[in-house]
Amino acid sequence: MKQIKLFSAVLAAMLISSAAIFNACSKQENIEQTTNPEAVYMTAADIQFQNELVNFRDKVKYIQEHPGYKSGEVMDADSAILHIETLFNATYSFADERYGKTRIDTASILIDIDSSHDEVLLDVMVTTLDEIINVVTQIYLDCPLQNKQIVILNLTKGAITNNQLEVELRVVIGDKIWEWESFGEDECWWYGELEGDCDGNYAGDLDGAIKIQDEVNASLYYIDCPEGYRWVWGETDTYTLYGDEFDENGDYLMFYVEDPNYPVDYEMIGEELNFHYYGTLQVAFVEFPDYLNKPSNWLCLNVAMEGKEYNQHPNTLNHAICHESELDYAYRYIVKVDVLGPPIQIIQQ
Repeated sequence: MKQIKLFSAVLAAMLISSAAIFNACSKQENIEQTTNPEAVYMTAADIQFQNELVNFRDKVKYIQEHPGYKSGEVMDADSAILHIETLFNATYSFADERYGKTRIDTASILIDIDSSHDEVLLDVMVTTLDEIINVVTQIYLDCPLQNKQIVILNLTKGAITNNQLEVELRVVIGDKIWEWESFGEDECWWYGELEGDCDGNYAGDLDGAIKIQDEVNASLYYIDCPEGYRWVWGETDTYTLYGDEFDENGDYLMFYVEDPNYPVDYEMIGEELNFHYYGTLQVAFVEFPDYLNKPSNWLCLNVAMEGKEYNQHPNTLNHAICHESELDYAYRYIVKVDVLGPPIQIIQQ
């Protein structure tokens, strides 16, 4: 997981409607008009992505259907992990839908690897994919959310020990339960630490960070594809932000407050809750991608927030309270449904 410190940014006007953010960020730029009418909606990058994914899928399918076959084909470890992750998400991810609640679970597996060349056999990749499907299926079954779907799977390369590569799984599962609505002007929540609302309700379950997180995730929505096409998500990444990275005229877009007192009791009331809700959207969809100079198809799929108190904040080293946030991103591509098929539930509910 990457932890990144941003030192400066020039921010645009912040309190814009969420619909404007998402529609602007969801449109594919530089659409390539080809002589093939079936490809009119696909860029050259989309076509290349689809072709590579189909090629890998077909190789996996052949090995699965011919258990005794040994291809002997190898792939470097980074490419192997990316191909497995992408095929899994193309098959089981519903990242372009809207979720009210999300839950993150982690696990790890080991892959046999030729450590002298950092290579993985295609046959090993197939068994690894099967193992990942089994692990994620169990995580899915154990998840307490009700109307649940897999949002995204992130695979991260770990250490190599005795010709075995550790791969970390980060599984985001979402619950499609409600639509977004703004915070009421009298609504009041403690900033974090699961302290509930200001009337003493929901202690141990909710706080201001979780409420903003849930409203942000309920707002994530992407325009539908043209008929006959669908979105598929490529390389994924997770970043950690600590609240102080972006400000506008001295007001932090995400929640961050320095205070010499310890411990800090801090109530967030309606206007402030809405400010940081819009601010988090602005950071996730505009400021952070712009800072990293990412293309328009690199989009935020989930935000996980925790209200935390630091004696020494990771960035400023000051005593502070903040909403520490993990943001999951992925590259989005458009593909043809009749080539890859629609996504499916990893298990029927």
